[in-house]
Amino acid sequence: MKKAKLTALCGMMVALSVVLMSITTIIPVLMYVLPIITGVIVIVVADMGSKKWALGLYFATAFLSLLLLTDKEASLTYALFFGYYPLIRDVIQRLPKLFSLIIKFLLFNCAAFLIGIAGVLLFGVSAEEYSEFGKATIPVLLGLANIVFILYDSILSKGNIVFVAFSQKLKKLIK
Repeated sequence: MKKAKLTALCGMMVALSVVLMSITTIIPVLMYVLPIITGVIVIVVADMGSKKWALGLYFATAFLSLLLLTDKEASLTYALFFGYYPLIRDVIQRLPKLFSLIIKFLLFNCAAFLIGIAGVLLFGVSAEEYSEFGKATIPVLLGLANIVFILYDSILSKGNIVFVAFSQKLKKLIK
């Protein structure tokens, strides 16, 4: 694909990603779903162009989301995990299975911790949100988040065929 077409495609994908992320302001329930969906756009661009172009898409979307959106928690969720994870997942998958699993969960849980800390300290997310159910709130939320991560990772491994097929159709459409 020519650089001009790839540049235009990436620009449109950044715009689409930021618009999707902005929906979290209107429908807060989608605060975790839309960063995941937006992360899938990175996979499509990586397949159509290269990981270098997809990395540029990730940085542009993360920067604009953090700068423009009022829902900072969704922006942080994208910027600190779901935006770049599809790009590094293949590298982690090549490691031995147990080591790969440990790295994935360590990476996710560190990102979840940073999202919570950055949300409270930098962006004014109310710390009271993390204490609604008493002392068990944070462990319960982290446990549920890990379950979502397991589902997300399995969708990425099984859905990769769908993402590649979609990007192939998009390539034919753009030619």
